[in-house]
Amino acid sequence: MSFSDELERERERVTRLVRHASASWADAMRTHKIAPPDAGFAQRLRGLSEAAGTEQVAWEQAHAAGLHWRPVAGADRSAPPYELRPGTGRRGPEELWLRFDSAVKELNRAIGGASALVVASAFGAMSEASADLADAIEAEDAVAREALARSRSRNIA
Repeated sequence: MSFSDELERERERVTRLVRHASASWADAMRTHKIAPPDAGFAQRLRGLSEAAGTEQVAWEQAHAAGLHWRPVAGADRSAPPYELRPGTGRRGPEELWLRFDSAVKELNRAIGGASALVVASAFGAMSEASADLADAIEAEDAVAREALARSRSRNIA
């Protein structure tokens, strides 16, 4: 097997990885688009974080294999699903939401450009911001569940 054959096989593998990552990202975004306001919010954010992390790895490998990102026209004007937008009653610490909003802007700028490495980095920032939000919201939900359980136990006694 020649070097060019090996390179072509690696590019095909990375292309499959990129397709898988793209599908995971689309599924994660779709869960936010159709979601009711419920206790599953933290899990949806966790899924978004995982999908963004998968995209990051895929595009780092794509860059290493010499593949390029195709710019998405109008990406800088894109908005996340409603439940992730500012002013919609998002749960969680405001400072983490500000970091998330910054990651959204960074990702939109990156996907409007042509660098796979910049796209990978932006997906990494989105993954971290989403994971931190999921952690914080899960903690808030646990406190709320505990308070509700205590309230119920007092009412029974």
